[in-house]
Amino acid sequence: MTIILSRVSAAALVAFLAAITPAVADEVTAISTGGDGELTMCPYFSCYLYHHIKLPRRIAIGDKVRVRFGSNPKHYAFPVARIVRDGGSCTIFSQLDKTEKVEKIEPASCQVVPGAQ
Repeated sequence: MTIILSRVSAAALVAFLAAITPAVADEVTAISTGGDGELTMCPYFSCYLYHHIKLPRRIAIGDKVRVRFGSNPKHYAFPVARIVRDGGSCTIFSQLDKTEKVEKIEPASCQVVPGAQ
């Protein structure tokens, strides 16, 4: 009887842990955006965050997203190297391997384009 109860308890514990564990980030090849987001630029030793950047409705790996940012507007062709979806948010990286102190775009909203995972 105790063996059955311990198996049931173990199964319940595994189910509970699976329910509270956050979803793992996954890489996708294309997303649709709400049309705006935030840009992080790291030109030298520090990074700067720019709000309300206009984005195209669809972004895919390999694109060069034209962004305009700053109080004295600057134009930049942001190279899309990697798109990571984590729950309901996405991050678009300009490099394949680095995720800290790197140029990135975080759309205000994103959806994975069907067939692009």
